[in-house]
Amino acid sequence: MATAKRASAKKTKKTSRTVKKSGGNAGRNSTGRTRRKAKSVQKTGTSASTSSQSESFDEDTDPREKYLTLGDHLEELRKRLLWIVGIVLLGAAGFGIFSSQIHSILVQPFGEISDYPLIMGKVAGPLVVLIKLSLILSFVTTFPMILLIMWGFITPAVSRKTAWIGSLSVLFSGFLFWGGVAFTWFQLFPLSLEMFFKIMLMGLEKTIPQTSIEEYYSFFFMIHMGAGLLFQIPVLLIALGAAGILTIEWHKKQWRLFITGIFIVSAILTPPDPVTQLVMAGPIISLYVISVLVVWLIERSRRKRGLVDRDLS
Repeated sequence: MATAKRASAKKTKKTSRTVKKSGGNAGRNSTGRTRRKAKSVQKTGTSASTSSQSESFDEDTDPREKYLTLGDHLEELRKRLLWIVGIVLLGAAGFGIFSSQIHSILVQPFGEISDYPLIMGKVAGPLVVLIKLSLILSFVTTFPMILLIMWGFITPAVSRKTAWIGSLSVLFSGFLFWGGVAFTWFQLFPLSLEMFFKIMLMGLEKTIPQTSIEEYYSFFFMIHMGAGLLFQIPVLLIALGAAGILTIEWHKKQWRLFITGIFIVSAILTPPDPVTQLVMAGPIISLYVISVLVVWLIERSRRKRGLVDRDLS
C-alpha cells in the first residue's frame, strides 16, 4: 500500500511538472505572438503615418517646387514657345485685316516730307511688306506678354519674392519698349526722314526725295525696333546691379565707355548727323543715369542691412 501511494505521488509530481512546463511554453508562445502582433501593428501604423505624411506633403508642396526632369523642362519650353508663336500669329492676322488702313498711317511721315509717292521695287514687294508689317506690329504689341510667358519658365527656379519682383520688372521692361517705339514714332523717325530727304539733298541737284516701299519699311522697322531694344538698358543694368555683377564701382570706372557705346549705336540707327544722334542718345543716357541711381540705392540698402545684422549679432 505504501509503495502504491509513493508511486501515485511521484506520478502526480511528474504530471504537475509537465503541466507547468506546458503552461510556461504556452505563455511564452502567446507572449511572443502578442509581441509579433504589436510589431506588425507598429509597422503598419508607421507605414500608414508615412503614407499620410507623404500625401499631406504632396498636398502642401508648392507646384513650382516639384522636381522636373530634363524632358519635362524641354516640354514646358516647347509649350511656351508654341504659345508665343500662336499669340504673334493671331495678332499678325488681326493687323493683316486692317493692313491698308495701317499702311496709310505709317506712310504719313514720308508724305509730309516728299511730294512723290513710294515706288514698288519688286514684284512681290507688297506681299513681303504686308507680312513683315503684320508680324512686327504683332510682336511690338504683344512684347510684354511674350516676356511674361518666358519669365514663367524661369520662376520655378527662384523664390516667390524674386518671381514677384521679376514679374514687375518684366512688365516695366515691356512698357519701356513701348515707350522707345512711341518716342521714335513721334520724335526720332520724322526727324530722321527730314534729315535724309530734305537737309542732305540740298546740295544735290536734280534729285527727288523718293524711295521704294521695301526700303522705307526696312528703315522704319530698324529704327523703331532698335530704339525699343535700347530702352531695355535700364532693366538690364538694374538686374545686373542687383546681382552684384555691375556695381557702382564698375560704373565709376566704365561710364565714359558706356556713353560712347550709346552714341555709336545711335549713329548706326540714325542718319549721320549730330542732331539726330543727340535726339536718340539723350533719353537713353537719362535712363542710364536713373538705372545707376537705382543700383546705388540697392547697394545702400544692403549696406544698412549688413550693419543692422552686425549690431544684432
